[in-house]
Amino acid sequence: MRSSKLTAIGSVLLLALLPASAGAQELSGLVKRLFDAVTINATSGTVSHQSHFFLGGDNLTKAQRQLNVALAQQVTTFPLPSSSGGFTFGKNPAGEIVPTSTTFGPLFAERAVTIGAKKFNFGYTFQAVSFDSYEGVKLDSDNLKFVSQHNNCCPAGAGVPTNVTDFFPEFERDLLVSTLTADITTQTNAFFANYGVTNRFDIGLAVPIVHVSLDASVTGEILRTATAATPTVHSYDGNGQTSKTVASSGTATGLGDVLVRAKFNAYRSANTAIAGALDLRLPTGDKEQLLGTGGTQTQFYFIASGEYGRVSPHVNIGYTFSTGTGAEDASDVEDPGTQFGPPAATVSTAALDISVPDEVNYTFGVAFAPHPKVTVGFDLRGRTMRDVTRFVLDSTTYDNRGPGLVLPTAPTTVSDEFVDQPQSNLTQLLGVVGGKINLGGTFLLNLSLLFPLNDDGLKAKPTPVVGFDYVF
Repeated sequence: MRSSKLTAIGSVLLLALLPASAGAQELSGLVKRLFDAVTINATSGTVSHQSHFFLGGDNLTKAQRQLNVALAQQVTTFPLPSSSGGFTFGKNPAGEIVPTSTTFGPLFAERAVTIGAKKFNFGYTFQAVSFDSYEGVKLDSDNLKFVSQHNNCCPAGAGVPTNVTDFFPEFERDLLVSTLTADITTQTNAFFANYGVTNRFDIGLAVPIVHVSLDASVTGEILRTATAATPTVHSYDGNGQTSKTVASSGTATGLGDVLVRAKFNAYRSANTAIAGALDLRLPTGDKEQLLGTGGTQTQFYFIASGEYGRVSPHVNIGYTFSTGTGAEDASDVEDPGTQFGPPAATVSTAALDISVPDEVNYTFGVAFAPHPKVTVGFDLRGRTMRDVTRFVLDSTTYDNRGPGLVLPTAPTTVSDEFVDQPQSNLTQLLGVVGGKINLGGTFLLNLSLLFPLNDDGLKAKPTPVVGFDYVF
């Protein structure tokens, strides 16, 4: 028996040491690089136009890069199933080791009862996640649209009124619209181990092996608000080409963020149990390849569960303290300068928030045993990420966008621009349905389906999860 335990533990540790593999560039910066690739490189007389469209407004550099950060954070924190064993054991009044639960426990939550002294549980799950939308906007809808203004690149010249300098020469009034489409998927093989140190205290480990795939494209289109007569001023080919699409894809495979878990059963009666638990999520996944968050997350949570015949309700409520920063891959961006020649300054990206956010976590659910060998259940799982950048579709009017020296000139309104908002909380809700089937002894087959209940943040499509656990 001891040999079997050591073999199982050794297998988990071996998998934990698997190296990550990926393409030539980090996945965390793929979206940002695509936005950068559609900035304009053109020439007007003696003025060098190199990426002049990414300056001039907070939503120009920050929004695109903050979206890159947000996608990275939420891809890497999709929930894993519960690591609690389906069987729990204790001693009866006669001193015999007997099962202490009539159900096999929750799907994506913890119950307050522990596995039992010197009992060992080993489990495995596989889940394939395909992401559908971000902040209610489909990732493949061509509606993730950002507008960039031209920077004030050139001197106004003699005789030009002071109030015109921000819009002269006239080509500074053009706009650039960049539209993102993306296909994001992950596949996670998670290995769980749980050991009963005493009848009241469990420790556990979860080791995820993650495969991430990201396929994205960005289309840049010049809105010629002032250069319709001189299209070569802003052009992708030097001959008046108005739009350009760039695409890139990449994959990465490796160790994700390892979870170390502990649970203490503080109270147990015939029908009710109360426990406290700690989850420590370690930054073992490569954040540059979207395999991990890049931060350490410590979750403290309260667990209450009951046993009422064949019905077992449960509730988990906790708070996650996060430290560290995620991947951003957006070093300071060079300002092409206010006139000609070399860059005059850099545009700091310090305003970007790349910290891993704290979270409020909660799960409510019930497990029901219609047959001694079958448990079915439902969980409502919520997480509220605190103080993160949010986005919304909005119409924006840009003044003075027509040709001519005398101001004001005609405005231009861009509908459904994807703009960033002040930081606020982001709540994501998931429903979970499924069951556990006893295939013999203490071997359980676990089947469940996760489905989103709201559109906030990065929303996944319905996600099937399959796995097993075994207690010995």
